Amino acid sequence: MALKDDVESDIQKTVYTSLNTTTRTDTTLQSVPEPDKMGYSEGVYLPATYLYADMADSSGLVAASPADTVARVMKAYLVVSTRIIRAHNGHIRSFDGDRVMGIFAGTDRFNRSVKAAMQIKWAMGELVQPAISANFKSIKTSGWTLKHACGIASGQALLVRAGFRGNDDLVSIGTAPNLAAKLSDLRDGAYNTFIGKGTYNNLTEPAITSKGTNMWFGTYDLPMGGLTYPYYKSSYRWSF
Repeated sequence: MALKDDVESDIQKTVYTSLNTTTRTDTTLQSVPEPDKMGYSEGVYLPATYLYADMADSSGLVAASPADTVARVMKAYLVVSTRIIRAHNGHIRSFDGDRVMGIFAGTDRFNRSVKAAMQIKWAMGELVQPAISANFKSIKTSGWTLKHACGIASGQALLVRAGFRGNDDLVSIGTAPNLAAKLSDLRDGAYNTFIGKGTYNNLTEPAITSKGTNMWFGTYDLPMGGLTYPYYKSSYRWSF
């Protein structure tokens, strides 16, 4: 009966307990709530931009390489992506297998997220791929190439703390995190960065053009949840 009592207590604390929510209206603050600073019945509505960086064809990597190699390649992808996201004041709040989620807040979150995505592409092609090809025979022999996609979407999301102490995380509810995740699932040749129309409409130079040429193509339509969302795509990279 102890487990049943615990589950009924969990239901009481979630289903039957209202959230105490606040809405952050600041536009300059780049911070994102920390999970351990929020109560389990608290929530924060935050205007934010979400970036999902998703490594492609992990199943192909598993088929071609031993587990130790797979682990080190995935770690390299996640560590490098995380470092770049954090360098642009993005906040890491979730890992999911070979995918990492960053949350950007503040007025310039649109440009910062796009620059991070394009720098992830540059780093993977110019730094990570040469390193793994040189150090892992299985990758060199199989010809497996590190590919990925970044999905970016903006909007107000509700951030809540879910789980229980020691086994909890910050959960984002809203269209923006869902759309960013869906966009990161796209596979379209050399196009690796996919952004929702709301993000594109808020970009300023130099995140729009390169040497006088618009870096973005669109709009295209992505179906999600019975609705259709317009998005743009880019094949550009941003060195550092």
